[in-house]
Order: sequence, then C-alpha cells, then structure tokens
Amino acid sequence: MEFRYLKDFAITLTFVILIAFALKNFSSYKVVEEVPDDSKYKEQQLDEDLLKQIHSIELSIQDRKLFNFTVKKDPLKQDLIVQDKKDKLKIWQDQVTNMVRLAGTTIDEDGNSMAIIAHQGITHYYRKGDEIAGRRIVDIQDGKIVYTKNGVEGVMVKEPIPPKPVEIQEKNATTEYNW
Repeated sequence: MEFRYLKDFAITLTFVILIAFALKNFSSYKVVEEVPDDSKYKEQQLDEDLLKQIHSIELSIQDRKLFNFTVKKDPLKQDLIVQDKKDKLKIWQDQVTNMVRLAGTTIDEDGNSMAIIAHQGITHYYRKGDEIAGRRIVDIQDGKIVYTKNGVEGVMVKEPIPPKPVEIQEKNATTEYNW
C-alpha cells in the first residue's frame, strides 16, 4: 500500500514541477509593452510615431512584393537615367537601323529608275511597284520617291544617316555611309 502512495506522490511532484517550469517559461518570454524606467535600454527605445512609421513601411514593402508590374523595362534600372557611351551608341544604331531611309536614286543600264533604300540595317535597290515596310513605290524621281501606304500617298526624300551624338563621336572618326 505504501508503494501506491509513493507513485501518486511522484506523479503529483512531476505535475507541480511542470507547472512551475511553464510559469517560469511564460514569464520570461512574455512580450514587454514598454521599457521599464530603470532599464539601461530606456534611451534606445522607439517612440510610438517611429514604430507606426516602421510598420507602415513594412506593409508597403509587402504590398510592393505582391504588385504585378506591367512595364516592359525595369523602372529601377540605372541606365534609364545615366547612359554611358555604349548605351548612347546602341540607341543611335537602333535608330538608324529601324528607320526607312532613302539613301539615293539611280538609273540602271536599261534606263529604269531605281531607289536605294536602307531599312533594318540592309540597303537594297527597289523599282517602281516594289514594296518596302508596307509602302508601295509609285514613282521614282531624282532624290525622292512617291509611295502609297494604306491608300495614302506620301513622299520620301533622300536623307543622310543621322549624325552620331557628339558624346559618342570618336576623335579620328571617318564618315560612315552604311554599316
């Protein structure tokens, strides 16, 4: 009979010790709402306004992480603001490549008028009736062509390659006619 009391005593003692540890654990990990006046960290505490600002910034960051951007280029990419020589050269080359430019007009051996047109980095000879970039050539005259696009008539005059920006021109640069 004494053994049974010993067993109950051990179970009760274990239960009391577990409750004591739980209370100690709870009290040591509870969140302190404000720093006590006698704490050495009192000067380092954050005031309510600063805490609110921090929480609003954290919420803003979370909102931006979930936001889907629909722009093609990264708005934070630095070369959109500061462009070096290579960036400016690439922009100029793209501009020249993508333009439809009448480089000149000529007459072949048979006496037919031909237009020399540069487009997408390639220069070709075109005759009356040919089509380039959605434009059908109607007439070729000295230094200009007449074309139609979507039923509207237009004129393209001979023009040189646009000059390189001053920032990217080399000191001993030779004239480029078509690269």
